[in-house]
Amino acid sequence: MTTISDDPVVNNDVNGRPPNVVDRYFKRRYKIDMQNKVGEDAMVLSHSNRVCVVCLADSHPVLKEKKTVTKVSFESAKWNRMDNKFSGKNKRGAQWLDVNSPLCEVTCSDGSVYTICCCVKGQLIEVNENLINHPELVMRKPCGEGYLAVLLPGLKGFEREMLQLKSQEEYQEVLASRAADQT
Repeated sequence: MTTISDDPVVNNDVNGRPPNVVDRYFKRRYKIDMQNKVGEDAMVLSHSNRVCVVCLADSHPVLKEKKTVTKVSFESAKWNRMDNKFSGKNKRGAQWLDVNSPLCEVTCSDGSVYTICCCVKGQLIEVNENLINHPELVMRKPCGEGYLAVLLPGLKGFEREMLQLKSQEEYQEVLASRAADQT
């Protein structure tokens, strides 16, 4: 007989609601200090089928400082993620990206520009083209409609890629350490 726990942490959030899709089906992992820039963190949502969704972490300056995002670009003079074309079960033709490969550039109203990296080595499956016309989604719904891209790490390298990212607990420790350093 299956029993459901009364503990809200197990089945529901603190308000008694069931977990959202992200919390239910994805494991949160974090890439901290992208390109050695302190605080420029990204979150990778990894599913049990190896699909990874790249989003901005709450500690990234865009979200932390509540900046107004005016533009999200998936292309520059050196790279173009919009040219990604693939076919078939094996995603033949998809762009293979490295951990530090640029994924997109996020421009804010204060003139700041952030280059967001892939965070995991794998095939680029999709970029969120909705962000081109609605860049504010990055700020409003960073884990949902404001995701940046979907990647598929190689079968053999998936575990290695996930080990290079920080867990939720390790990420919280990094944030606590940063806060202690600021005081």
